[in-house]
Amino acid sequence: MKLRATGLTLDEIVADHLDYLHHEAFFVVSTRFEVTAYRTLWFGLQYDSETVEQGETVGNGALATVRWYDGEPVGDGHLQGQFAALKDVVGDMIDKGVFTPSTARQYLKRKLAERVGDRQELLIPTGESPFEKASLNHS
Repeated sequence: MKLRATGLTLDEIVADHLDYLHHEAFFVVSTRFEVTAYRTLWFGLQYDSETVEQGETVGNGALATVRWYDGEPVGDGHLQGQFAALKDVVGDMIDKGVFTPSTARQYLKRKLAERVGDRQELLIPTGESPFEKASLNHS
């Protein structure tokens, strides 16, 4: 394996180096060897829309923590299924002229944050700051 970069912050890796299409998981290992696992969720819509020809793969997605129980991911397949359905609907809305690519991305971010809620951490690169933590507080 070839080393690509060193001395980067987590924010820089997530926003500028992580390929959300080609990497299905992302792991953060602390200096005490505590591991946090994330599922990558790519915002590209080229497979969900007839009018979108290409989607950026780096910096164009979200990371959701994966909950583990007894060594197995819990609820991960459910989130992936919901996200796939969400992308399918958003792709249709682009094809019908309801969404622009920009409004589609905003809608994806908002709906994904609603579905994840407080159960998981959700990290989304924004472009303005390295990434935002998108979670909803249900009080």
